[in-house]
Amino acid sequence: MATSEVEGFPDNFTPDKAKAALQEILAALTGGEVVEALESARETAGNDMVALMTRVFPLVTQVTTKVISNYGFTQDGVGAIQFEHVMKSLEQDDPEVARLHAQVRSYFLPAVVIPPSGHP
Repeated sequence: MATSEVEGFPDNFTPDKAKAALQEILAALTGGEVVEALESARETAGNDMVALMTRVFPLVTQVTTKVISNYGFTQDGVGAIQFEHVMKSLEQDDPEVARLHAQVRSYFLPAVVIPPSGHP
């Protein structure tokens, strides 16, 4: 799917702007008060996926929507969904966008440790 086919795709949003937005999101997630809030939310949630989704996910979404509003997306859930669709489209043709997007997604979807089969 070409980026121009993505509904809500801001005019003039290029792969370079996508990289800049993703780098800005990563910088925001690794600096300042957000780091402390994320660490606290993760510690409180532990390995409970529901707790992760109710404590960590909103913090990451808040940071993401604030950053992407500087790139023509709305600062709400709709803008975040549109941004994700655009990233999925752009990462197909740009390995750097794919790499940066995977780093951002790792904040939303942390690695899940699955015990070996046969163990509870």
